[in-house]
Amino acid sequence: MPERDTHPATHAERGYRPVDLTGVMNAPRSILDDGDSYPLGPRTLYGIPFLFGDEHAPDAALLRVAGGADAAVTIPVDRAFEWMVIAHALESPDLFDGQTVGDVRAHYTLRYEDGAAERLPVRERFEIGPTPRLWSDRPIPLDWGQTPFLAVPDAQHRLMPRTHGRFDAAGARFVDIDDPQARSPYVLPYRFYLWPFRNPRPGARVRALEIRSLGPSVLVGALTTSDLEEDPFGRTVWRDVLIDLDPSLGTVGEDLAVGVDRGSATYLYRRVVTSEAGDAGTPAWGAPVEEEEHRAYVRVAATPSARLTLTRGTSVISTCGWEELLATGGRSDGGVRWRVPDAGRAWVRTVVRDAATGEPVPCRIHFRSADGVPYPPHGHHGHINSDGNTWNLDIGGDVRLGATTYSYIDGTCEGWLPLGEVTVEAAHGFEFRPIRTTVTIQEGQAELELTLTRMADMAATGWYSGDTHVHFVSTLGAELEARGEDVRITNLLLSQWGHLFTNTEEFTGRPHTSADGHTHVFAGQENRSGMLGHVNLLGLRRPIMPWCTGGAEEAELGGGLETTLAHWADECHEQGGTVVLAHFPVPNGEAAALLATGRLDAVEMIAYDPYNIKEYYRYLNAGYQIPLVGGTDKMSSEVPIGLIRTYAHVPPGEELDYWAWCRAVRRGATSVTSGPLLHLDVNGHRPGDHVLAAGGGAVRVAARVESIFDLERIEIVLNGRVVAEHRSPRPAGTLDLAAEVPVTEDSWIAARCYGPGADVARHHDVWARPIMAHTSPVYVRTGEGYRRYDETTVRHMLNLIDGSLAYIDERARTQWPGRVCHRHGRSDHLAFLRAPFLQARDLLRARTADHR
Repeated sequence: MPERDTHPATHAERGYRPVDLTGVMNAPRSILDDGDSYPLGPRTLYGIPFLFGDEHAPDAALLRVAGGADAAVTIPVDRAFEWMVIAHALESPDLFDGQTVGDVRAHYTLRYEDGAAERLPVRERFEIGPTPRLWSDRPIPLDWGQTPFLAVPDAQHRLMPRTHGRFDAAGARFVDIDDPQARSPYVLPYRFYLWPFRNPRPGARVRALEIRSLGPSVLVGALTTSDLEEDPFGRTVWRDVLIDLDPSLGTVGEDLAVGVDRGSATYLYRRVVTSEAGDAGTPAWGAPVEEEEHRAYVRVAATPSARLTLTRGTSVISTCGWEELLATGGRSDGGVRWRVPDAGRAWVRTVVRDAATGEPVPCRIHFRSADGVPYPPHGHHGHINSDGNTWNLDIGGDVRLGATTYSYIDGTCEGWLPLGEVTVEAAHGFEFRPIRTTVTIQEGQAELELTLTRMADMAATGWYSGDTHVHFVSTLGAELEARGEDVRITNLLLSQWGHLFTNTEEFTGRPHTSADGHTHVFAGQENRSGMLGHVNLLGLRRPIMPWCTGGAEEAELGGGLETTLAHWADECHEQGGTVVLAHFPVPNGEAAALLATGRLDAVEMIAYDPYNIKEYYRYLNAGYQIPLVGGTDKMSSEVPIGLIRTYAHVPPGEELDYWAWCRAVRRGATSVTSGPLLHLDVNGHRPGDHVLAAGGGAVRVAARVESIFDLERIEIVLNGRVVAEHRSPRPAGTLDLAAEVPVTEDSWIAARCYGPGADVARHHDVWARPIMAHTSPVYVRTGEGYRRYDETTVRHMLNLIDGSLAYIDERARTQWPGRVCHRHGRSDHLAFLRAPFLQARDLLRARTADHR
């Protein structure tokens, strides 16, 4: 029968032509499981045109060739071709009844016009397989993982929508592809297998294809021929494609995509092309995201005849032929420049060593090609967190700082690197000098060695780093990241977010210590109230519940106020734990009561801000001796553990462990930093100490800072006022300051330093935190005891206490319907809630009376 010419013209373009099977189709699609959902008519699969029957004739929708000597079916072809692709399957699932793989199930014979014939054996699990079933009685679909070795399913993988989608498809979103077979309930992902075979005599015209079944019926859905020499489904591995947009076309964003009709393409990402400003910054600590970025990359695997299409939303911007692009190396169309760099690559094992010891050093590392394409170590991401701010997403193992994604490694890693120049960045906390270097990867290279050099050794003088506030990572994930960032103590905090409880499984009531004894992770809690505040409970032996209270946003929608931060603090102290007010002072409700009653061991800075630090000074000026600690509040992979950290001093002779570090925090022997290593000495004493300046006079104050980041100024602060300052005329890595500071009353003295600029140089984390450091105070007394008082602050505290009581009495949900037995066991719930505030008010009034 001659070929029918009524199919759309697009189905005959670029070398592929379907064969019309209308005259031989003899079976309804209902013989397929769930056949009614199987589409008929013209279809394009893997960019290849097929004709699967006719929707208007579902009773003759496919060809069924029954088994038997006289059951052969002849399909007219009447053309010469290079390849043929047949969509076929076996009707009976004998393979799953114990049949042998490799049995010949059919013979396909090509009949040539010159009378010659070529017979092709069709074997079970090689060229053909049983058509999938719904398998409603099976926990695992039997055809899953048992598709034919030499054929592909008639449903190809496609990229998930990048920025949206159904919640039940969220898991698939993170593997890029839409895999219907992974859904629950199970759906049929395909019905036929597409087997491509090369014509044994490509120059000879084929008159017909004869199909003869030797057992189960053969089902044929469609047939297509190709005049091209290429394998219809391609065998080549992906390669990078670079895209440069004319500025008039807008910037690279998540709405930009590359489609490939005969192949596959990843999502399109911005290239990591460091600007001059980025090159001038500290190596391995990220680079700013260029708001007007016009450079991107995508990874493509395709057949030579494929076409690439660049779209923004539904609009086509540019197209490019794959074969032409490979031949020329570059092509311009529609204001878009397409390029393919050299495809050479080598699998390289990298080791990063401590320059002094020669031992591998855990670190954070990043590789990119000369064109700005990331090449992460195997097992890590080239680009995480998409391109926007995220929460509780892509947590663990990687981090992104601005435009650059880094991988945490234990000192060694391996993976593909492109041949030629490769930029490598590596960092290990604040005490090692980070590197940004260019290496040349040679053909056949298998090894790469890098070194990091120590700048300072804080532990040698008893100062140990810690992060008081980390969320969502696992204990082992926190250990890996902390080792990479040279953070000795990490507090991983369980918490509640409405109906979401995070890290529940991490709680053990004891520290987890790395095998080398260097790194300690403790799963504690951040207990939270939206109005009263958030409190970090460190070193808990037992959970303290409820984790959050007072309803949304922290606790469940419509939930009641079950307890207060003060009661949580009391339970924590009963267990020997440490109480830290998170991201001081906000939420600013119960902070005043906690300080007044002495329930806080420290207050936490997560980012230096004039408001927050002035609130801290306010309470110091009122006589409250409260240590300062630093924690990241890490809630995504856009924040590294320890970006802002606490250095706490463990006295000589006391070995570092988790408990020793917490004791140091409670003593106030702390310094908070987002990079600079700041030291303060007042008459030979460190932060947290008391110094006697009998009868008034002056104290000798020395401050010193060294940093891998540029610095501009260092200051000495007395009772909230800068009394000595050193400004460097140019960015510096080390600053010193010494002064005789007059003291006429009981006072506190601290040191602080900043990066360059009026707005202070900033990190590239999601919150753009300033580069700075601030010590806890040294307390200078002029008499027997330390006494400071500030009436304005006490009045402010009383007002906060009155506000919290008003919230409890008049606004909080405290009326439980029905009979209620609270966790605290008291009969008067309101009295239980009010008690800490009343206690704080009495203490503040007594202080006021004492100073009148």
